[in-house]
Amino acid sequence: MKKWLILAWLLILVALVSYHFGRGQAAFAYRQAQTHLADAQKLEQDGHFDEAIDRYGETLAALPESDEPPPDLALRRDQLRLAQIRSRFQLGRLAETLDSLNVLIEDIERDHGANSALAEDARDLLGRVHYQAMVALQLESAEEAIWKKHWELARQNFRFLAEHTTGRRNSLDRRNLEVVIKSFNLPQDAFAAPAGGATTTAGLATTKPPPPNAAAKRWRTTDQSRRSTPTGSSPQQTTATAG
Repeated sequence: MKKWLILAWLLILVALVSYHFGRGQAAFAYRQAQTHLADAQKLEQDGHFDEAIDRYGETLAALPESDEPPPDLALRRDQLRLAQIRSRFQLGRLAETLDSLNVLIEDIERDHGANSALAEDARDLLGRVHYQAMVALQLESAEEAIWKKHWELARQNFRFLAEHTTGRRNSLDRRNLEVVIKSFNLPQDAFAAPAGGATTTAGLATTKPPPPNAAAKRWRTTDQSRRSTPTGSSPQQTTATAG
């Protein structure tokens, strides 16, 4: 009887150790990540974008490491990467934002599909970043060829979304496409300077031209109506979930 009790106790210890170093560790990591995520989202909502970037990074670091993460974990990581990039955009770091966002979109389309909700959110942000780059470059009296590249890329992204999304999302994408198209012929003084004056255009001159297969008939308009800005959802457009 005593041997059976000892054996049972040892089995309990093995189970506890296995849980602690296995599922227990993962559960603790998710709880930690969820705490960091709540802080990051609050910081972003309050406009503390530098701190939000750091906190999103801590959320990513807290998630369990895996060479082959399950699909839900991979999705969460990419949602957090997008949230981090979105905060960087709010700080006006246009070239840095574009570099990171283009890499992320390649990863998202490979891992989650070009028509996934996350891919649509990322392309929406990409369109708005290119549009803001176009505005900032025009305000700095940059060469026409440079700001036109960003106008064209903004148009392409919103046109792609307008042709592939559905429901309420499609209505928003079509309005944003219209805003971009109408902006082409507006005079420079129709554009307002970005709030806070923190936008930097450094590095934008080396932006790659649109790929040949994305070239399409350029839509223009003579409408000189008041300039609008492509509209996105709230700052929490992509709801990152850590656990």
